[in-house]
Amino acid sequence: MKQIRNYGIALALLFTLGNCKKETEATFVFDMVYQASFTIQPGLGIDVVHHFYLKNISSRYMTYLSQYNKTDANILKIVPAQLVLNGTFGDANFDFIDQATLRIYDEANPNDFVEIAYRNPVPIDPGNSLALIPNAPNIKKYLTGSRFSIDLALRMRNITSAETMTRIDLLFKAYE
Repeated sequence: MKQIRNYGIALALLFTLGNCKKETEATFVFDMVYQASFTIQPGLGIDVVHHFYLKNISSRYMTYLSQYNKTDANILKIVPAQLVLNGTFGDANFDFIDQATLRIYDEANPNDFVEIAYRNPVPIDPGNSLALIPNAPNIKKYLTGSRFSIDLALRMRNITSAETMTRIDLLFKAYE
């Protein structure tokens, strides 16, 4: 009797799990590309986290929608894909950075932020380009307005000895 009951439970689970429908995969629609420049000053210490706020970056969201003949309702999610710090000049080296975190937020509400990328620890000799590891949150709410802001938080491995002109390249992917 016990064996029949166990088979019945197993059969019921099989039918239940077998009837589950897979969520449809989101379809890639377009890339959203942004750049911003800033300077890492000399003399930054290793005891604190240094924040570089890049504010009011134009999202161009409506332009992207128009360009690809989509509406806001078509876009289900926007996720970070590639986030890279690049030295403006070829002799820049990001070897003084130990940890990096990148957050996105709306300037009207800076306490509502989401971490979109990180690098912990940073390689000992990253050279002139430092790729951050993207997280996978849906950041659509930050990019549907006309502007967004980012906060790059850096913990230094060494005291910065020179001014480092830096460009951050951001690539987000929109899906429907």
